[in-house]
Amino acid sequence: MKSPLFVLSALSAAAMWAQTQPAPSLEQGFRNPPPMARPDVYWLWMNGFVDPPSAQKDLQAMKDMGFGGLLLFDMGAGGDRNARPPAGPAFLSPEWMGQMKKSVDQARSLGLPVDISVISSWDLGGHWIEPRHASMGLYPTETTVEGGKAVDVLLPFPMATPAAPKGPDGKPAFWKDVAVLAVRDAKRSPGHELVLRLEPNRIHTLKEAVLDNGDAKAPADLAATMTPTKEFSLAVSTTGWRDEEFHEVLRGTLEPGPGPKKFALPAGTRAQYIRLRLLSGHDSARPRWTLGEFSLFNDEGLNVAAARAANRYSNGALVLRGPTPLGYDGAWNVDNINDASTTGPGGVFASAGLPPFLFNSATELVNVTAQVDAQGHLKWTAPPGHWTILRFVCMNTGERLKVPSPNSDGWATDHLSAEATRAHMDYVIARLRETFGDLSKSGIGNLYLASYEVRGPVWSPTFTQEFQRRRGYAMEPYLPAVLGARVGTEDQTERFLFDYRKTLSEVLIDAYYVAARESAHKAGLTIKSEAGGPGPPIHNVPVDALAANNAVDDIQGEFWPWWPDVSGLWVVKETASAGHLYNKPRVNLESFTSFEEWREGPQDIKWSADRVFVEGGNHFVWHTWAHNAPQAGKPGWAYVAGTHINRNVTWWPKARPFVDYLARSSYLLQRGDFVADILYYYGDGGYKFIPPRQLDPAGYDYDVTNSDVILNRLSVKDGRLTVPNGPSYALLVLPDSVEAHPAVLAKIEQLVAAGATVLGPKPSHAVGLEGYPQSDSKVRALADQLWGAGAIPAAGERVHGKGRVIWGKPVKDVLSAMKIAPDFTAPSTLDFTHRRTADADIYFVRNTTTAPVKAAAKFRVPQRVPELWDPVSASISDAPSYTAASQSVDVPLALDRNGSTFVIFRRPAKAGVTAVPAPAPRELMGLGGPWTVEFEKELGAPASVQMTSLDSWTASTDPGVKFFSGSARYRQAFQVPAGTAGKAGKVLLDLGDLWTIGEAWLNGKSLGVLWTAPFQADCTAAMKDGANELVVEVTNTWYNRLVGDSHLPAAQRITSTNITTSGQRPWTELEPLRSGLFGPVRLLAQDR
Repeated sequence: MKSPLFVLSALSAAAMWAQTQPAPSLEQGFRNPPPMARPDVYWLWMNGFVDPPSAQKDLQAMKDMGFGGLLLFDMGAGGDRNARPPAGPAFLSPEWMGQMKKSVDQARSLGLPVDISVISSWDLGGHWIEPRHASMGLYPTETTVEGGKAVDVLLPFPMATPAAPKGPDGKPAFWKDVAVLAVRDAKRSPGHELVLRLEPNRIHTLKEAVLDNGDAKAPADLAATMTPTKEFSLAVSTTGWRDEEFHEVLRGTLEPGPGPKKFALPAGTRAQYIRLRLLSGHDSARPRWTLGEFSLFNDEGLNVAAARAANRYSNGALVLRGPTPLGYDGAWNVDNINDASTTGPGGVFASAGLPPFLFNSATELVNVTAQVDAQGHLKWTAPPGHWTILRFVCMNTGERLKVPSPNSDGWATDHLSAEATRAHMDYVIARLRETFGDLSKSGIGNLYLASYEVRGPVWSPTFTQEFQRRRGYAMEPYLPAVLGARVGTEDQTERFLFDYRKTLSEVLIDAYYVAARESAHKAGLTIKSEAGGPGPPIHNVPVDALAANNAVDDIQGEFWPWWPDVSGLWVVKETASAGHLYNKPRVNLESFTSFEEWREGPQDIKWSADRVFVEGGNHFVWHTWAHNAPQAGKPGWAYVAGTHINRNVTWWPKARPFVDYLARSSYLLQRGDFVADILYYYGDGGYKFIPPRQLDPAGYDYDVTNSDVILNRLSVKDGRLTVPNGPSYALLVLPDSVEAHPAVLAKIEQLVAAGATVLGPKPSHAVGLEGYPQSDSKVRALADQLWGAGAIPAAGERVHGKGRVIWGKPVKDVLSAMKIAPDFTAPSTLDFTHRRTADADIYFVRNTTTAPVKAAAKFRVPQRVPELWDPVSASISDAPSYTAASQSVDVPLALDRNGSTFVIFRRPAKAGVTAVPAPAPRELMGLGGPWTVEFEKELGAPASVQMTSLDSWTASTDPGVKFFSGSARYRQAFQVPAGTAGKAGKVLLDLGDLWTIGEAWLNGKSLGVLWTAPFQADCTAAMKDGANELVVEVTNTWYNRLVGDSHLPAAQRITSTNITTSGQRPWTELEPLRSGLFGPVRLLAQDR
């Protein structure tokens, strides 16, 4: 069965609209894409401010420019405080709702579905959230008592974070004792440990470590507990990150004051993993040790320990183990150690106390919770010995909304509490019902939950009960392990932490995403969310990303075009895999997110859109359209991130062709099923995320699966693994690990017996403490059944039932042995994706380089005619030449820089070579100059200039030209010899190169907008013998004028905006970008 086109949910307003429309033919939908394929926009009401007439114009402009819908976001504004929008009404207030109702009604009349963010900015929350529903954390205290007598002691209460809501007694407004544990003769770890996997993820030769105690700049009460690190040690490993795999290479001492100190490492020091231990503090009376920064340089001079999570410009070293779990201490988080900042609570690490405990067994910890009264008095007859009493308290963290509008701030919710989620959703839905009545008829489609970016501690009052229910054992004896202690052996501790992470993921998904979805469904609405990340190192999202995506109706990922190699900022393959495996056909992406601020035009971001297509994305949600009023000026108000798109953008009048390009491509890639050969299993556990697509082996595509899909959706048909209403796969590839979950391995045994082929190592033991140690015996028995009993060779295969298990062999060799040829064979400069309908194979092919590519491509389709569908021009034609065989078709392709095309196979072809002569265009004449260049008025440039040859505006000595932003028209009159126009065949105008977007007219006839290479247009009908006039209008972005204005007094500036930086650098530090028409401009003739 093929997956249905467009259907997202029976409740979704957008989907209901789509179901009432007749499905267009493939050609019709390509040439005139339906709304469900057209990009949406984030429509930001910054600071909650709305100018009603301008809002009406915004919505009409969205419709006119070909957008398909919008997501309305209430958001605070950053940048220059004096240039921000005025503060509008509070989010969901009657005044705010009144304007929202007008906008939704207008959008509905225009056929624009509206999604509504249920928060002012993000994360979930608002002023209506009570402390009992606000974000929670787990906080410990410790005290010591002597046993052998009755103990009556008031246990210390944890220090509350300054931002937490407080009661009259100064304690958090909500708190609850989780457990009180007693341990005799407790021992501590040698120090606080930070274990990192270095980045890039490979073995490095290390030269130097640099440590800096920094300046904590803590509040006085907290500073009184802090002491700078004194002694430390550094150990390295090339194989893994368990204790026995490390060996120490450095031990050193730091001074208490700030300032970097360098330590040379022994020659030949090599590592992929490192363990930094903080061994002592300068003041033994202070329990919290601090460190400003840790850097580690390899022989190439690269800091391979850098987190880079703060600026997001590249991947960072991954924290595998820390003094407390990543994100737990909020502002004093462990990843501050390696974030390139050495001051303040955002740049300095501070431990929650002395080094963590080492307990030989969970049985050493005596649960004395029942002996503690409501005031925190422990009354207990303690056996003889020196006892440490550990008190664990759940209390408010003080987490607030991230960037709310000025009148809309509030507490972030406890995301692990379904009660808290329902309280928030019920409040929002009640406000919507007061305004709209029946929400299923309101014009609102989805309620939107933005990406989870809670930084502080994560806990909930009922978490221990949830853990007991889901894992089958009590977690209280293991609570110290959550905060970095070892309970039992290292293996037992890691097993517990596996169960903890798995439970945290399940609870977050059920209490947040599922609870929100249920509330929305009761109201006749659906939930859309960026549920699967971005994950570490960008955000500490404690979920199985695929399972989280399954919990919402409409899935969404995210990508940042300027940082294509940062896995946390390219959440596409993950979202696409969720869509394929859970039958969610529309893979939405928050699109073109950026800090570059008006640097980009369509040609600059096309390559990123094309990469999204080959990774499985098929619907764009443009980040962002900031609502503006006339008083904002131009470019106007903007959010601090995003590739800005609105009526103030210089190239807005020319935006439609790029919007149509996205829509055409999305339409085709929403059709049919994804075609892949490989299904990678990313293992069982709590925090699981999928990196950007990596084709290895080349020519085969894949999805990534989780345990839930294997257990509940995967089956075998004709030797291939299948999911309902989705793709099928030839090969299941297991993680490179000897751990397995018994239930998952049992299902894999069933799949193999039914005919599946599985590649992976033989497991030796189970994950987690759930069912331990019997779980290990189950795994070993199943592994012996599949891989063979006892020791097995390094590589081999074994038949089991109708299928087989293979190990120790490359994926490519296994597929080759299965006689599965690559789906697409071409040079590495070309990339692809493939979808299949009942009557068509749809390939999208992109050139990944900035140079033109001519190459032969082989497609794994049986003897069909290749058709070239150009999403830029909407033209459809048969490939001029190809070679068809029984199992493949070879097609020569020519793609310009960052070019792309669809190759679609629908009709049978004759075997052998088919070639239709296609002569290359020849130059008819060159148009070298001179040119009259007329600049758009009132933007600082002269009315016109003469150019003898084409060059960038930035080469001009006139500041008005050098820093010009806007549109300029190039004019040239030229003569065409008599008799040329009728004999030249097809004539192309070739503009050579330009930035950023152009439009051309010949003799007054429009040749269209030219926004991507090769910047050519058919001018056959417009050209004539004799006198001709060519007009080329080129438009750049606001970037250059903003750079120029930054050097002028405010009164002399042309631009107005709240944005003060681009690429996180002030405008005064930047240079204008090469702009204009560069040529060479030519007329080309193509003989028919």
